[in-house]
Amino acid sequence: VKPKYMQGGVEAVGWEVSPPSVRVTAASVSPFLSSLVGGASGAGLIRPDGTPVALSSLAGKAVGLYCSASWCPPCKQFTPLLANFYLDMLKAGRPFEVIFLSCDKDESSFMGYFQKMPWLSLPYSSPAREAALATLKVQGIPMLTIVNPNGRVVEANAVQTPLTGASLDRWLQP
Repeated sequence: VKPKYMQGGVEAVGWEVSPPSVRVTAASVSPFLSSLVGGASGAGLIRPDGTPVALSSLAGKAVGLYCSASWCPPCKQFTPLLANFYLDMLKAGRPFEVIFLSCDKDESSFMGYFQKMPWLSLPYSSPAREAALATLKVQGIPMLTIVNPNGRVVEANAVQTPLTGASLDRWLQP
């Protein structure tokens, strides 16, 4: 049985063919961000509980590269502000992720600090962490470098930038 449908105000019988769909391509992670977090596998990204996270989870998102340390008083003041913003954006379904790049002096300090954070990190022992800190030319902390979905650094240090949805909108621009 062929369905009935309306064509030009007249009922017709048969199969209506829809126009071709617009080709949709999957978002990918920029080469810059991929190389920064350890290559195509991205196997180094972890959650605070140690669960590995795929690099592909960063596709289509603005990413904050957060350089911080447990011994740093300004970091201890900024981290809760960033965490609140991050959780607000996550709750709203906004495309934003943070990767912690520890500047701590040892792995136990890193773990104690990272386990209080809601976002991702490169492990303390990862060579990619040291390489990322060098690539970003970290001179002082806290430092929050924002990379847009295309891999362009849109803000070298967003620590003094208001953490708002409008800021995220700006960071998402190509």
